[in-house]
Amino acid sequence: MMTLFLDHRGEVTVKLTRVLSRMAVVLLFLLSSPAFTQILPENPARGEEIFRNKGCAKCHPARGEGSKIGPDLAKVDLGNTQLDLAAKIWNHTPSMIKEMEKGTIARPTLTGQEFTEISAYLYFLRFADERGKALSGEVVFVEKGCSTCHVRSGRGSGLAPSLDSFPSNISPVFFTKAIWNHSLEMMARMVEIGMKWPKFMDSEMIDLLEFVKRNARGPEEPAFFRPGNPRDGQKVFAAKGCVKCHSVHGEGSRGGVDLGQTARTYYTSLTQIASTLWNKGPSILVKMTQAQFGSTNFTSKEMADLLSYLYFLHFIDGPGNVPKGRTLFVQMGCSNCHGLDAKKGKLTYIDLARYRDAPPTEIVAGMWNHTIQIQRAIGEQGLPWPQIQKGEMADLLEYMRTPTENR
Repeated sequence: MMTLFLDHRGEVTVKLTRVLSRMAVVLLFLLSSPAFTQILPENPARGEEIFRNKGCAKCHPARGEGSKIGPDLAKVDLGNTQLDLAAKIWNHTPSMIKEMEKGTIARPTLTGQEFTEISAYLYFLRFADERGKALSGEVVFVEKGCSTCHVRSGRGSGLAPSLDSFPSNISPVFFTKAIWNHSLEMMARMVEIGMKWPKFMDSEMIDLLEFVKRNARGPEEPAFFRPGNPRDGQKVFAAKGCVKCHSVHGEGSRGGVDLGQTARTYYTSLTQIASTLWNKGPSILVKMTQAQFGSTNFTSKEMADLLSYLYFLHFIDGPGNVPKGRTLFVQMGCSNCHGLDAKKGKLTYIDLARYRDAPPTEIVAGMWNHTIQIQRAIGEQGLPWPQIQKGEMADLLEYMRTPTENR
């Protein structure tokens, strides 16, 4: 039997009276919610082709590739929700139009689906790890106590695989899956030798992985270099019982942290997300034993989907506020031209009923496609380009897509 308790400093201590031979730690994160499924991307990298085909790469490089006119979008903090990202694009529209009018770039039009794909791709850029430093990783390997059980080559103590037995094409996903599927055995071994659970900070795990790569000599195995599927990751969370502990934005179990409130934590690289999960290992194990979970392992695909799902938690918008959206529609000057509540404006009346129940990204695409006309109308009235602040795009679009009788 295994007993877990907190010591006087609040740290988790593990007391073994009998070591369990086969068991793995389950990642207890996030509740699946049908309301969120509609905007979770299936393949975050798919928007790259659209990004290039629409000419965006003629101004903006991504990971150093492309034109240098605009900032490298892989180095810009885009850790907003999808609609907050849309607001950022809207706010910079005049400067983008100015570059396009120089004659080198044709102004593209977008569908709602294309904007969905592009925005997911832009948000996903930070997910790829920077290359680690093998020499620093070697220091981490020793200082964190990994070398106590794992040797570079040969049989070593026989208690843990040597580094040269790891797949020669080891990927971050395979690495993360391996350490989590064997974390309970590692914890048991740490208890036996009096070793504390190591914590990984900053780029330490990225460097460690680079060191492991340099020494890996084993047979190649299927490695997931492609991005995971966040929608499938949602199913993984449900299937692994994560809903028994965690809620998202108040929905679900209240036993653990509401991941909707801490989603920004996971807007970082794949391996750094793995570091965050590893650091929470002891507390996860406590919850696991209290809930009497059984053995739960992850395949490489499940782990890829899980990590991608965590990454996209902060990308999901909550529902907009209709009254606030109506106020914004007036304050931004939209009602001057388009009218308000079925009344004609100065220029034309847009029947907002066309947007009833439409995906918000469809409206965003429509706004983008008419930016030239919007800019001209604003200029004629001597008004500045309206700026949309964080959270306001969701409110504005919710007003536009809500039937008049329901406002």
